[in-house]
Amino acid sequence: MGFTIVELLTVMSIIVILIGLLVPALNMAKRYAKDVKQRAQFHGIDVALQLFSSEFEGYPDSNEMDEAVQPYPGALRLCEAMVGQDLLGFHQDSRFRADCTDGTNRLYDNPPGFLSPIPLDNLQARIGPYLQLERANAYRLEDIYGAAATGDLAKLFVLCDEYARVKNKSTGRRIGMPVLYYKANTAGTRNPTEENVYAADHPQNIYDYKDNDDLVDIGIPWMTGQEHPMDVDQPDNIHNDGLGVRETFYFRIHNERITITEGRPYRSDSYILISAGFDGQYGTRDDIFNFEP
Repeated sequence: MGFTIVELLTVMSIIVILIGLLVPALNMAKRYAKDVKQRAQFHGIDVALQLFSSEFEGYPDSNEMDEAVQPYPGALRLCEAMVGQDLLGFHQDSRFRADCTDGTNRLYDNPPGFLSPIPLDNLQARIGPYLQLERANAYRLEDIYGAAATGDLAKLFVLCDEYARVKNKSTGRRIGMPVLYYKANTAGTRNPTEENVYAADHPQNIYDYKDNDDLVDIGIPWMTGQEHPMDVDQPDNIHNDGLGVRETFYFRIHNERITITEGRPYRSDSYILISAGFDGQYGTRDDIFNFEP
């Protein structure tokens, strides 16, 4: 009247096989949904940057250093332009300095309480935020990296991606990795693809691979001491397909449809955005860009 052991084991085996087939498919669907959401975020940033460019006749710079020769990576400059370094909007007198000043006066209430209550003329000088704060995913570097983020940069905000790969060190909630931002040098003429045709800081390069290195160099938040493949301090022979950091960056942004000798990157007249992707590591194959290869 009942099932035999063999029949039960057979049914259980079939169920296990079906689950084994279903779980990867669900994971792929989940990953695809995240990728779509990330591209939607990039679209929102694209629209916001166009508004910024219309107001200030150009996109924000992404230089590695500010005018005071202090590290201020492109990702942090992007966040300042979009929402301000205290999330109250971009200050018209900004010179994109890591100390949140115009060289003399403090522009942003960062760290909190520095200008509180914020003077009326300061608030009247703000424009934006260009991104809705609930869509901006803006978090301080110390929220992402904890004690690994040191100095003045730890209190500054970046825009985070949609992959929720990191636990917020303050609240424990899941948040994303910083969105990297690179502005095109429109006076440049090439996108180098071979080691012997370019050098660091070459003025003819359209993009500079070092623009976000001070951020990438902090490391991977959940893997103490682990470096990103795109960290320029790593040896050049341990990256994707044997490529070094510079070759990896320039290879990934190279527009293969353009076959002139020295190459051209995608979005050679504007900017590039990079998300660390599903694995949360910059410089790997699942990185997401604001262009379609």
